[in-house]
Amino acid sequence: MDQKYLKDFVIAMVVILLIAFAIKDYYLFQKVEKVPFESEYKKLALGDQLLDQIQDIENSISDRKSFVFKVDKDPLEQNLIVRTKKDLEEEWREKVESMVRLQSTIIPANGTEMAAVSYEGKTKIYKIGDDFIYGKVVDILEGELIYAFDGKRRSLTLERIPPKPAEIQKTKSKKEREYNW
Repeated sequence: MDQKYLKDFVIAMVVILLIAFAIKDYYLFQKVEKVPFESEYKKLALGDQLLDQIQDIENSISDRKSFVFKVDKDPLEQNLIVRTKKDLEEEWREKVESMVRLQSTIIPANGTEMAAVSYEGKTKIYKIGDDFIYGKVVDILEGELIYAFDGKRRSLTLERIPPKPAEIQKTKSKKEREYNW
């Protein structure tokens, strides 16, 4: 029998709490409605100069939202000043690939002289009379390729690959060494 009245008691308490919350909400709303037109905080209001600065900032933000970046790298990237090992290696690789470099010359006792020239990451073999990147191959000597360009004779001498910067050189154990032959 006690259980029967307990259920009624809980329902009554819930209804009373709902009524109490509704009354409290009504009085809070009335308090908000009574804010005077001339507030006591009027002296703390924004001045014209500060309001202009805020509007300039908002205009700048809206302009940046519609701006289209035309760069390869992300302009918001934080490490543009600090170059990583990957960036240094890429710069070195681009430098090597952009070079016109005589890798080797082949001068047999009897036969055709040839020269291996590296450019744009590719190596091409040239013989005397072939069209060269900068003209026409005139002669191939030991360690030197002579070509004609704009009516002048010029030469390309044997050149090694420039060494990697010290920051990106890897020290390898004897087992990990890679030979270039």
